[in-house]
Amino acid sequence: MVMKTTNLIILACAAAISFAAAEDKTTEKTTGEKAKETLKKAEDKTMAAGHAVVNGTKKAGRAIADAVTPDSDAAKVDVNINDSDISLPMTLEAGKTAFVVKNTGKEKHNFHIKGKGVDEKFLLDVAADDTKVMHVHLKPGTYQVASPGKEGEMMKHTVTVK
Repeated sequence: MVMKTTNLIILACAAAISFAAAEDKTTEKTTGEKAKETLKKAEDKTMAAGHAVVNGTKKAGRAIADAVTPDSDAAKVDVNINDSDISLPMTLEAGKTAFVVKNTGKEKHNFHIKGKGVDEKFLLDVAADDTKVMHVHLKPGTYQVASPGKEGEMMKHTVTVK
């Protein structure tokens, strides 16, 4: 993964320098001025490419994290999603929580929890007959859990954390 990221950054730098050089078609400037402008354009394009690589790496890391097993120090909460309902305990304890989301339906579903500074959902939906784990830190209060159902209906429940 590190090698691919390094290669992408090198390739992005080379492309940025090439594009910057190709864009500079002025003849009224000195060679030093042209070189300075070309390097500035290359720097800007390299920065943009670097940001794109970082964002892509973050998304890939999040997708991998979605599929891992629960942390040993997290309270495990089993969640069952099917094509018409979400099933989970309506009262939970505060602290580090691992929602183990099993999709027993025939369609893909996501799991979304929101409240008390938490607003999390899976980057990729949970496929039919698949399971994913979501780690969150819950504070006392009420949370909304939701998942899209058939024909765009939203399946929702309110969960209380003590």
